[in-house]
Amino acid sequence: MKKLNNYLFKKRAQKYLSTTERERRFVNYNKAKTVLLLFESDSSEKNPLVRRMIYNLQRDGKKVVSWGFVNKKEMTSTILADFRILHIKEIDFFQKPSISNINALQDMEFDLMIDLSLTQVLPLEYLAMYAKASCKTGLRKTELPIYDFVLDFDNLQPSEDPTENPVDEMYLFDQIIFYLKSIQTND
Repeated sequence: MKKLNNYLFKKRAQKYLSTTERERRFVNYNKAKTVLLLFESDSSEKNPLVRRMIYNLQRDGKKVVSWGFVNKKEMTSTILADFRILHIKEIDFFQKPSISNINALQDMEFDLMIDLSLTQVLPLEYLAMYAKASCKTGLRKTELPIYDFVLDFDNLQPSEDPTENPVDEMYLFDQIIFYLKSIQTND
């Protein structure tokens, strides 16, 4: 079933990306005013790392909207305007989010989208594809041109000490922010 879902996503994404115009531009950290965070929720839905990232972004004056996905039938957290976690009942058989969620996401515009998922999570891939963001960043999980700025950790050398530089959402977030702050543009 996973292969079929991946195949359908690839076909849908190719069609959507070829027929939808989007103005891509690099947005460095200082110029980004609105940020969309996509993340894979932990099963308890507490997400302390994501909440710390949100706090850090808000402290820097960014308006943050966060959308996550948890692989459960029911969820306990409330849906807020700026923090939402989708669950299994909000996706279809092929793991595409409901049209109401896609429409709600497309009603918003962002300067920057940061996908914090470390593996391919199809509901988050769909959200990344449909999000209206000037600059989309994330980890390389697909060859599709969904992201404008991609980090590739495939060649990252694992450390002997598992507590040193673990590749988790916080490490990915820190790396993305580091590069967004480091790269200067002339616009």
